[in-house]
Amino acid sequence: MNVQTSPAATTARGVAPFFAPLQREFDRMRAELGGFDLSEMFGPSPRMDLRESDDSVELSVELPGLTEKDVKVEFRDDVLTVSGEKKSTSESEEKGVRMLERRYGAFSRSVSLPTGVKADEIKATLKDGVLTVVAPFDPAAGGRKVEIQVKGA
Repeated sequence: MNVQTSPAATTARGVAPFFAPLQREFDRMRAELGGFDLSEMFGPSPRMDLRESDDSVELSVELPGLTEKDVKVEFRDDVLTVSGEKKSTSESEEKGVRMLERRYGAFSRSVSLPTGVKADEIKATLKDGVLTVVAPFDPAAGGRKVEIQVKGA
């Protein structure tokens, strides 16, 4: 599985001595503003859990506020991809001040599944903002377990 890091985290580690004061100032400003989600700047990435049993893999993805029309689930070359687009609008009026906010953003998460997934039997359901994908597989079609041998001391 490919682990992605945010550009801010990469910068802080890669050239730390030069950018450290700038990173501290950025962190201070973010704290003063009450924090904000860097994913809004660099693209949203929904939270995901993956569980494997003896005969299936279950993927849960947090997609609050989305409907089935907003989400696409694809399985190709042993890779399951969940993608879509989130569009939201909020409007409020208080003491004669009207505020209208719009947020749009595409997202995509991919995960490699074990060999032997039965593509025709993959089921996806979206309930209460959580997408659940169950991918049954045939354990016999995949690899084999390798026992670790411990050599004597």
